[in-house]
Amino acid sequence: MNDTLLEWLPIAVIGLIVFIVVVVLIRRWLVNVGAREIAIKERRYLGHKMPPGRVVATEGEVGIQADVLKPGLHFVKWPFEAVVHKVPLIEIGPDELGVVEAIDGEPMPPGRNFAPDRAQNAHNNFQDPIAFIKQGGVKGIQLRTLPPGLWPIHPYLFRVSISKMTVIPPGKVGIVTASDGDQLDSGRLHGKAVDGHRNYQDAEQFIANKGQKGPQVEILTPGTYRIHTQSVPIAGGDPKPGLFFIRLYDATVINENQIGLVEALDGAPLDPRDYVATPIEGHDNFQDCNEFISRGGQRGPQKDILLPGTYYINPLVFKLIPESAREVKPGEVAVIVSNIGTDPTEDIRRAMANKVRERLEQEERDQVTKAAARLDKLEGENRRLNEIQEDLIANDPADQRLDQGAHEAYVVPEGYRGIQETVVGPGKYYINTLAMSPIIIPTTNMTVEWTAEDVDNTFDPFEVISKDGFTMKLEVRVVFRVKPEDAPFMVAKIGNTDKLIQNVMHPLIDSIFRNQASESSAMAYLQNRHEEQERAEARVRMHLLKYHVDVVNVLICHIHLPEELMKTQTEKILAEQRQNMYNAQREAEEKRIQLEKTRAHADNQKDLMAATVGVEISTRRSEQRKAEADGEAHYILATGKAEAEKVRLMGEAQGVAYHEQVNALGPQGVALVETLRVIGEKGVRITPDILASGGTGDGGGGIGTLLLLSLFKDRLGIEASTTGNGAKTVK
Repeated sequence: MNDTLLEWLPIAVIGLIVFIVVVVLIRRWLVNVGAREIAIKERRYLGHKMPPGRVVATEGEVGIQADVLKPGLHFVKWPFEAVVHKVPLIEIGPDELGVVEAIDGEPMPPGRNFAPDRAQNAHNNFQDPIAFIKQGGVKGIQLRTLPPGLWPIHPYLFRVSISKMTVIPPGKVGIVTASDGDQLDSGRLHGKAVDGHRNYQDAEQFIANKGQKGPQVEILTPGTYRIHTQSVPIAGGDPKPGLFFIRLYDATVINENQIGLVEALDGAPLDPRDYVATPIEGHDNFQDCNEFISRGGQRGPQKDILLPGTYYINPLVFKLIPESAREVKPGEVAVIVSNIGTDPTEDIRRAMANKVRERLEQEERDQVTKAAARLDKLEGENRRLNEIQEDLIANDPADQRLDQGAHEAYVVPEGYRGIQETVVGPGKYYINTLAMSPIIIPTTNMTVEWTAEDVDNTFDPFEVISKDGFTMKLEVRVVFRVKPEDAPFMVAKIGNTDKLIQNVMHPLIDSIFRNQASESSAMAYLQNRHEEQERAEARVRMHLLKYHVDVVNVLICHIHLPEELMKTQTEKILAEQRQNMYNAQREAEEKRIQLEKTRAHADNQKDLMAATVGVEISTRRSEQRKAEADGEAHYILATGKAEAEKVRLMGEAQGVAYHEQVNALGPQGVALVETLRVIGEKGVRITPDILASGGTGDGGGGIGTLLLLSLFKDRLGIEASTTGNGAKTVK
């Protein structure tokens, strides 16, 4: 048994050795490469030496071999070749791209920073290192990048860096700067647009189509892009530069009631005679820089503007100037100064100048006529118009200097460059202030004051010297306005209302009041204030007419005389007032005396009238009595004769009656009857109405006598009356 074991022991040892050798040989000859890795081979024996500078062997030279062992089982010519490394596949994530740097290959072309892909698709995205080398692959950072996925990349020949995808968020624009490419065209600041680069995602096409180095005119709008930008090596180390550098800028937003003025920073040169570039079409509100450049867009201020909205514009090509929309308020007009249009010819200038001159001359004639009429009325004399005109505008050489060039015109019709003849009325306008400058001119009444009050935008009072040498301070207010149709000409002559007030009205009116005050004494100037005001207004109106300004009125608000003059004048006036007061008092007393006389006369007027009427009545009565006497005399004469005849006849009749009575009553009875008749006619009281008597006889005092008397009383119709003592009387 032992012998048997001894016999098989060498065989077993040899078998084990053979097994071990076979296992070792299998492991050396057969290499299993995992699914997510590659194997790097090295040739150690029986091979040529690699050319100088070469990193990997492409023809079986001794050294690291260019071809790699991809996932799977491979035979290795061991011991001549061996697997020195197994490295994981290069993984590019969904939001990444791989930037490849070749360690070996042809030298980089002069002036280039990134290697062109001469092998094109032969190397199959750097998966075939031998094809890359043999097809003329260039050493350095490659333009071609690796999209997301797993890539068996030779780590000795290629170094891969990871670059993140470029994301342009909403409301942003991406400005691209290329670090390689052709040189910029002469005079240009930005690289021109080229075809085929697909928003800079195809770096090879960008370079192949002669993309230019530097800032690009084309931009990236919001979105996600796979662009060759700065990357970080997988193996670690400093970041690698990319072909493109992306900077984010805010999109251009024009808010409501605003406009965007545009100034191009690149393009064709601007004509030195132009202030604003000639407008072109097709640039899509300056969002298509390439169209702007290719169509010959000029650098400088642009005529086109941006209305409210959001725009994706290259801020390195176009400078945006936000501007508020212009509003012309009621009572204002806007005079437009156009920086674009055709230059006015000499004929146009001459025609406008003649038009302005004719209108000014007509207005001057009208104003001279009105001023002459007003001054003639003030002075009470007739003056010729030419004398009035000379008096108004030709007194002061300083005034003449101010008026020099008043008829020059720079206003042009629509379509020409310059101050436009047509003004813009109230409203809101989106106007390009780089191409057209609006000047707001108020057309309502404006006031300029020279006053001692602490008020904004006023001047100090005028200090003038009168003819008699006194210094006076005049507070003056001037009300004026600019008519809408005159506004362009006023702007052409002066510029605006502030310059009109500062440079024309203030020195002009100062001169007018100084000259006018020197022609009159201080007190006369004060006393003739209205006339002086009218003259000053006429002069100011005539002068400012040349500047296309309508003067509404000129008011002298206050005249400050020297204190000593005012004191003297005050004392004089007080003395005159006292004298006037005394005279008034004397006149009042005289009038009072006259009033008293009149009042007394009025008080006795009734009696006077009564006496006068009494005299009149007496006179009339006297005349009446005379007439009555004459009538009575005639009446008496006539009636006397009748009465005489009547008496005669009555006497005769009475005699007959008496005779008959005597015959009837007897003489005593007739006498008694007659006596009673006389007593009754004359009202003679002979006895009381009631008498008590004790007698009983038939005599005169008895009851029979009373009854007889009562009978006669009734017959004769005698009335009884009551006297003051209560007794009754028979009438």
